[in-house]
Amino acid sequence: NQVAQDRLVLGSALRDSLAKGMLNLHYQPQVRTHTLELSGVEALSRWHHPHLGNIFPSRFIAVAEETGQIEAIGRWSLLEACRQIVKWDRDGVHVPTVAVNLSAVHFRNRALPEHIAALLKDHNLKPSRLTVEITESVMMDSSSDTEEVLQSIRNLGCGLSMDDFGTGYSSLSRLTRLPLTEIKIDRSFINDFEYDTNAQAVTMAVIGIGSRLGMTVVTEGVETEQQRALLEELNCDVMQGYLFAKPLAPDDLEKWVKHHQTIRAILPDTKAAKTVSTKKKPS
Repeated sequence: NQVAQDRLVLGSALRDSLAKGMLNLHYQPQVRTHTLELSGVEALSRWHHPHLGNIFPSRFIAVAEETGQIEAIGRWSLLEACRQIVKWDRDGVHVPTVAVNLSAVHFRNRALPEHIAALLKDHNLKPSRLTVEITESVMMDSSSDTEEVLQSIRNLGCGLSMDDFGTGYSSLSRLTRLPLTEIKIDRSFINDFEYDTNAQAVTMAVIGIGSRLGMTVVTEGVETEQQRALLEELNCDVMQGYLFAKPLAPDDLEKWVKHHQTIRAILPDTKAAKTVSTKKKPS
């Protein structure tokens, strides 16, 4: 009863906060492995309630799915990401692409591609500036509606990324049939990556599969210099993790980008740039 009551309270507070614009997005940088050039950012929902405090995404996203609010959060995330790209462009801060997470329920809605197209047109953005991240549950959904929606989004020119690859029931045959542009290796493979030869073997295999299928491979959860060096040896395309930056508020990301560009300009030597770029992180 207590658990049910807590969910009811949280669901009501979430609905109120969403209506009042109290949610916000933070952005975590993704960098190209061999050059440390900014590849893009992942948009991550954050919620601070005036009475309940900071609510972990794992908690409020689950409540949103249970209470039917997840679609509204997804639409808000897409809108907010487009607005932020325009603001960064206006401020002279180039972020190549923003990745937005959507849940499985979004892809059962045939109107989603039209909604995304309208947002891009309203904000005068090229489709390549937006990447849509899907979960393995979407990948395993073989319904015609889901497949058509995914293909329509790709036909717009947006990127399609498979998030947390390897943690569920991935089907390699489905991987070849979906119009994906990117695979993200889950952070669980990177824990003790330096010492776990099995994790290294699996990561190398996924990188090889992604490369042969013409997909960009992103590794999440990179936290140490040794992990970065190993991923460089394995020819991973892009890295994301606390070694480079935590998820940042928009203004903090702007500062991070400018600092990152300065370091890369001063130190053209890639190895030196790698060392320095990890020392100073915005708070």
